[in-house]
Amino acid sequence: MFWAATGGTSFYGCNLTDACFDGADLPHTDFRKAKLTRASFEGATRLDLSRLQGTILEPPKVRKLLTSKIGCDEDYTGANFNGANLRGANLTGAILASVQALDADFSGATLTGACIQGWNINQNTCFNNVICEKIYLKCFRHSNGNFILSEQKPDSGIFQPGEFAKWMKEIYDTVDLIFQKGLNWKAFAFAMTQTAIDNDGLDVSRYQIENQGEGVMSVKVGVTPEANKAEIHEGIVKNYDSAVQMLDRGAPLFLQAKNNQIEEIRDLLRSQWQEFREFVNVFSEANRSISIHGEGNRVYILKQAGDIMETKSEGFNVGGNFAIGGDNMTMTGAQLTLGDLTGQVTNTIQELHDVKSENGQDLVNILTNLQQSITTDPALAENQQKRALKAVETLAKEGKKPPEERDQDIAGMALDALQGISATVGHASKLAEFAEKYLPTLSKLFGLVG
Repeated sequence: MFWAATGGTSFYGCNLTDACFDGADLPHTDFRKAKLTRASFEGATRLDLSRLQGTILEPPKVRKLLTSKIGCDEDYTGANFNGANLRGANLTGAILASVQALDADFSGATLTGACIQGWNINQNTCFNNVICEKIYLKCFRHSNGNFILSEQKPDSGIFQPGEFAKWMKEIYDTVDLIFQKGLNWKAFAFAMTQTAIDNDGLDVSRYQIENQGEGVMSVKVGVTPEANKAEIHEGIVKNYDSAVQMLDRGAPLFLQAKNNQIEEIRDLLRSQWQEFREFVNVFSEANRSISIHGEGNRVYILKQAGDIMETKSEGFNVGGNFAIGGDNMTMTGAQLTLGDLTGQVTNTIQELHDVKSENGQDLVNILTNLQQSITTDPALAENQQKRALKAVETLAKEGKKPPEERDQDIAGMALDALQGISATVGHASKLAEFAEKYLPTLSKLFGLVG
């Protein structure tokens, strides 16, 4: 590249802000240390023969986007778009996770279906006349290589012309935090959730974590324009420090909530499932299963066997058992139909092999019959059937493990949920009849009774 650029035009260190190189043939050109804010390169050719070190033009994928303005369905995770001129670019379905887009110009660009998880923008990032019907705030890569998108905005319908730019302006505000001794992800997730309960305006779905080196972590957390930033900042810091101290002592963490916040807490925990999974990935703990389980007046957030974050408040009732997460880090919850959930439970039960109860009854048969009694019980409402099936699936997942690795807390919650649901529908129901006959056997199998 040095020899190719020798004798060519040198823009070394020049201020090329808003310069137009559209259609230019640019071999042998030196752009090193040039300021390229909003400089346009649409249709420019032979940039691959220029000196681009240290500029946003250096990565081939970004260079191709800036010259072609076409990036449909492309993965730009972590790319540097700072100051990029992306006017009119087609980024339909693009993955823009963790993209740096300070001072970038997206005027007239198409962003429909793109994912903007953790991207970094500022007040100078321009979205005038952006074409965008919907956007996604979260994504993760499935084992098959495809991206799974979640948390669509708007929640329903589509953005009308001009609404996306207005929405982006509203969510720009953040609270900035510095952690000098690294970040305890569990304590931070707890602090985020508790602070969101206590304060209006904290957006738990929008955050950015950056390692500053030498153990220093900086975190940006989204807030709404009307939020009290000082109170939210103080709340996160206070709750985080308290959580760290509790965890150091091996004590459980208790969220404090008011009776009228039940739906808010349920939604918050569901949204936090994605956060927990990502925190695990960030800190190289992706092999540890995380799930959220609720029963009675407690919601358990589990990282692994014996490691529990517990949510509890007086009078708080989550309305039965529910579970988000699981061994495969997929979401199973209210969005599944009864038929989908039944098939999912059937597959999990069939994965059991040679697990016997003390009296010789096969666990597969016990859980299969339990599943059948749930799905054919006319006394159960659909939401009760779903909750009961989730409990069966939990038992099947624990049953697959060697006896010494089974989590008695999780198994106990599932059995308690089944007992509680059966008690609400009376002794005449199929589930109540099954529970009376077989739940003691299951309790013994999972080591819950002597």
